[in-house]
Amino acid sequence: MVAILNNHSLPIAMALALSVTYLLHFSLVQAEHKGGFSVKLIHRNSPLSPFYNPSETPSQRVTNALQRSINRVNLFGSTNLLPSLNDPESTIVSDKGEYLMKISIGTPPVEISGVADTASDLTWIQCVPCSSCYKQKSPLFDPKNSNTYKVVSCPSSQCQSVSGTFCSEDTCHYKRFYRDRSYSNGIVSTETITFNSTSLGQTVSLPQIIIGCGHNNSGLFNEDGSGVIGLGRGSMSLISQMDSSIDGKFSYCLVPAFSPLNSSSKMSFGNNAVVSGAMVVSTPLLSGDLKSFYFVKLEAMSVGRKKLQYNSTLMPIAPGRGNIIVDSGTTLTMLPKDFYNE
Repeated sequence: MVAILNNHSLPIAMALALSVTYLLHFSLVQAEHKGGFSVKLIHRNSPLSPFYNPSETPSQRVTNALQRSINRVNLFGSTNLLPSLNDPESTIVSDKGEYLMKISIGTPPVEISGVADTASDLTWIQCVPCSSCYKQKSPLFDPKNSNTYKVVSCPSSQCQSVSGTFCSEDTCHYKRFYRDRSYSNGIVSTETITFNSTSLGQTVSLPQIIIGCGHNNSGLFNEDGSGVIGLGRGSMSLISQMDSSIDGKFSYCLVPAFSPLNSSSKMSFGNNAVVSGAMVVSTPLLSGDLKSFYFVKLEAMSVGRKKLQYNSTLMPIAPGRGNIIVDSGTTLTMLPKDFYNE
């Protein structure tokens, strides 16, 4: 999901789909090496997923993924896009074209699954009491059962650091609206987030992480998930809040949705996120109109032996700026209509 914080449309060439098999390495800052960890990422359509539905046919899964991608690209506000066919670690599960990331919230920890979203910043979950919530299979998180849950007060620097907040009775509230009319409203809080590291064989806990405790949520959210895990570039994303412990580095490797039972995706943090070797290639992360997104630059595409140079006049950008966002929540790659027609 891409949060809408203003009325500007994104000057992007496409949304880059990431539910295919390749490795992406994000290195946001350069610093001395620190320990790292890894967690699993699981695609919904994988037999490893607890949400796997064996009764669905392959065509039904593709149809669901297609519709989900079209819904997501509409978040960008463009009508000119068409689909083309101690280092931490975390597990990711596929969820109808998206990947679910398992984390635990609170003390004692309660496991939840949220959409791993590189196009969102604020991490939020559905909480008790819920005045209006979308249906989810797992129990709602109850802050009263956690010893480490704390409401962010108003006014405070923590409240001001989260965009779209307002104060009511000395409590910091947030509102998140998405261009597909989905939304989440609730209270800005701090809580302990725990990862079950697959690389360390133990848990990794991060105290006082700013999250949203959603009490009024609705829209195109799936009942298998409990909210959104914000992995974007903004200051309040989970990655940015973990910066001092992971040197701002994370990477993920996404295996196909229908991989063998012993295959799983992973997200790695810190030292574990460093990708190296003779066959490794990279492309720079560039700036864009919105700071929350990871932009790269599309130069060309090949169809068979024919190379199609991307015509920057279709959507001109300034030098050193990107024209594609990397979106872990989109199944299909979306292209501008004129370029797609070529």
